[in-house]
Amino acid sequence: MLGPLPRLYRLIVSAVAIVVFAAAGIWAAIMFPYPRLISVGATIGLALGVLCTYLLLHQFHNAPDSQPVRRTRR
Repeated sequence: MLGPLPRLYRLIVSAVAIVVFAAAGIWAAIMFPYPRLISVGATIGLALGVLCTYLLLHQFHNAPDSQPVRRTRR
């Protein structure tokens, strides 16, 4: 979805997405009264972060490839 990014930017996007989702999972688990759920929330957040990273950085090739333009002289 983000298009072809340089390797450094792909790594930055991956790290930020995984950290944000893991932190959101931990925060959501802290809101519940059971402290044992913190590790579950972090795991779910980590899994969602990996999934979102894949969806953000994967290039789907459903569209047909563009053909090179052939110019002819008249």
